[in-house]
Amino acid sequence: MTPRLNRIIRVVAILAVVACLWFFVRKVKWHDLGADLANAKLWPLAVAAVLNYVLLVGKAVCWRIMLAPRYEVSTLRLTRYTIVAFAASVLAPARAGELLRVWLLKKRDGVPTADVAAVAIAEKLLDGVTICMFVAPLPWLLPDLPGWVTDSILVCASVALAAFVGLYIAVGRVKEPTSWFGRFIAGMHVLRSGRRLILSILTLSVVWIADWTMIWLVAYAVGIAMPIPAGLLILFTLNLAITAPSTPAGVGALEVGVLAGTHLLGIPDTDALAFALLYHALQIIPLVLIGLALEWRLVLGKDGRDLAAT
Repeated sequence: MTPRLNRIIRVVAILAVVACLWFFVRKVKWHDLGADLANAKLWPLAVAAVLNYVLLVGKAVCWRIMLAPRYEVSTLRLTRYTIVAFAASVLAPARAGELLRVWLLKKRDGVPTADVAAVAIAEKLLDGVTICMFVAPLPWLLPDLPGWVTDSILVCASVALAAFVGLYIAVGRVKEPTSWFGRFIAGMHVLRSGRRLILSILTLSVVWIADWTMIWLVAYAVGIAMPIPAGLLILFTLNLAITAPSTPAGVGALEVGVLAGTHLLGIPDTDALAFALLYHALQIIPLVLIGLALEWRLVLGKDGRDLAAT
């Protein structure tokens, strides 16, 4: 993909986000929105902020499981790398900060780029498989949902399953990789290790449950009462909206995803936007602050050649 085509796709994606956001917020009562934000309960937001770090630790644990047994990197170090990478992604377009984790593991722990890239892809794949498992019952739990929601779940599940089967077969065919691509495919060996595969999915399940709980807490903080399955729908629509890279930190895109879910649930747009803004703020503000405290030069994109081993 050429840089020019890449820029065109990014511009189109951003324009689509802006158009969708306008569709949802055009009827928002801005005075009431300010009141919702000012009167939000603090304790649910505090618990949700802590849960956001549970998500990151869970991601780090999953990476440790998938890197083993070839590379032993501690969960603490992987949590540090994950926070720094996500914080950098908040400030950089197209989630470019995720490349930072690849760089850190190679420079500090000697993990080859092909292996890190393989683990990153495997984690995304298992992430998709896991959330599809969680949202699969939604058409039965929320029977009034429109057909496109069910269709979207089926499409996502089919893509994830097809990718898993394809990579499972590919990993099995690579015995002694000699090329970069061969090492990349072989690096997804977790897909053929039953024990580590189950542990990875269980870990990611905890991550999704924490995120699900976080959604419920933030909704409660702004006075939105929702049934438990409703949080799953919002979790699905917001992740669907931010799948394709668009704006830095998913600004606007995440809100569109949340508002799409709350619109289907009949939640007033003003309350829903207050919920979306607080949820997004809890996703990025504490993360950036901790990321800057840990590795401010890297988070801000400064030269990392003089990094000391941690």
